[in-house]
Amino acid sequence: MPRRLRIATVEMGFLELFLIYSKGGEWEDEWRPLQGQRAVTSLLSYVSKETMDHALRGWTSPLVKSLGLPPEGGLRKIAQDCTHKDSIPCPMYDSKRCTPLSKKMWNCFQPLGVEGDIALQLGAEVVSLWREGVRVLVVEE
Repeated sequence: MPRRLRIATVEMGFLELFLIYSKGGEWEDEWRPLQGQRAVTSLLSYVSKETMDHALRGWTSPLVKSLGLPPEGGLRKIAQDCTHKDSIPCPMYDSKRCTPLSKKMWNCFQPLGVEGDIALQLGAEVVSLWREGVRVLVVEE
């Protein structure tokens, strides 16, 4: 079960995290459609369960060292166009608002390069979490 939490670190202060669990290389059922969608998953941070367990008990140094891109870095690296840009012409498409870095981004934004309806929704959720400053981690057991 994925969970969102706030953890105190000595190195970086408070970190907002969203954890997706992976067991034996298989992501949990809810997030499995997004697994393998490199446009988004290549930008996530991957940590071991042991590292996450240590962080939950207060030893956060290994977790902080294994963090990848910050949320804003993920927003900058992800495809800047919405997948709906060229579809049936989207009535809401606006080149200024339909990017993950726009302050007034539409909530229907879905990242380019993700295939499948459920995966698109999950990709949009990751972008939404990044916009809130939440780091999305895949915890590998």
